[in-house]
Amino acid sequence: MRQIRAGCVALCLSLAGQAAVATPTIARRATCTELSTTTPNWVLTEAFSSDWPGGGGGYIAFFARHSPTGILTNCDIEYRLNGTDGSVIDYDPATIIQCTNFDRGTLNTTAQLDLDTLLLNLRGTWSCEGDDATTYEAAGETTLLPVTSGCTVEPTQIGNATTCPMSDGEVEGKLVESS
Repeated sequence: MRQIRAGCVALCLSLAGQAAVATPTIARRATCTELSTTTPNWVLTEAFSSDWPGGGGGYIAFFARHSPTGILTNCDIEYRLNGTDGSVIDYDPATIIQCTNFDRGTLNTTAQLDLDTLLLNLRGTWSCEGDDATTYEAAGETTLLPVTSGCTVEPTQIGNATTCPMSDGEVEGKLVESS
């Protein structure tokens, strides 16, 4: 049987004591009110474009999670395509698209997209749970980046559909006003 030396026990106890002192503290999550005034951002995920030139249309879709409220929204921006050459026709980049919330809450998000530059503008209004008296409004923009190496082409009843993922990202919101 091995004999335990006193030095090892003292060292082990000493390290154990330091480990207890050095335990990390748990940081609290910022509140909706704090995030509304400091970082009213949207985190974009699962963005993609899908075109059906033979069907005369396409759309760009993405999810946007609003950082202050945690609410997830879905935005679908539809456009028409020329059936012959696949070019976009009659699209107005000033068109405002209403996004759909997946969660309950007061968030109202709209999107505008310039199809030539893929510049996306998001605007939202909301109030924080427990403080319905204050309404916040923020806006921000980012450029959507296609990932063309991930495109797929699938045959459909109305011709080939080309679907391309776009990179995830963040729209840095700037507080427009709070009342």
